[in-house]
Amino acid sequence: MSRADGTGRNSGAAGRRHRLFFALVPGQAVRRRVLEVQRRLAVSGRAVAPPNLHVTLAFLGMQDAAVIPEVCDIAAGLAFPACRVTLDHLGQFGRGRVLWLGAASLPAPLREFQQSLVRALTAAKIGHDPKPWKFHLTLYRRLRNPPPTLAAVSIEWALDSFELIESVGSKNGVEYHSIARWKGFEKGPQRATPDPVV
Repeated sequence: MSRADGTGRNSGAAGRRHRLFFALVPGQAVRRRVLEVQRRLAVSGRAVAPPNLHVTLAFLGMQDAAVIPEVCDIAAGLAFPACRVTLDHLGQFGRGRVLWLGAASLPAPLREFQQSLVRALTAAKIGHDPKPWKFHLTLYRRLRNPPPTLAAVSIEWALDSFELIESVGSKNGVEYHSIARWKGFEKGPQRATPDPVV
């Protein structure tokens, strides 16, 4: 996942539209363990590239460049709770064509944060996917055969930030460019603090 330059608000050329989403992005240690699971499955399908591994919090779709500063202000006004989740089971979407890794239980503050994010986008009249949120990290798309039974897996993930990401088409599919990142808090009523991406 490439990084934006400068202040963390890389809105691009005037008039350009951007395909945006908020996401949780694993660090290198978690990503390595997820990739081990991906390799062990060895299914027939399109594996998600390591830099693209993420959990979507809210999908905004195509947005004008002028909206990005407002979206960043919304994110900066929310309190992201640093917490931990355990990736421990597989799931499938789209009649079995999307294979993902999920968590059997989620901290209540994380669910509440995601709901607050969606409410804030709705209040600002910023378009987003209204479907109910499902915490999942996609491993494969276009799955062509049922996955084998997965041996017990338990990957602990310490969540300490969330990001605004742009999806950009490329000759190899898509690339995800991080526009900005906001750190969370562990205790107290602090708001999430912006962490400019450099």
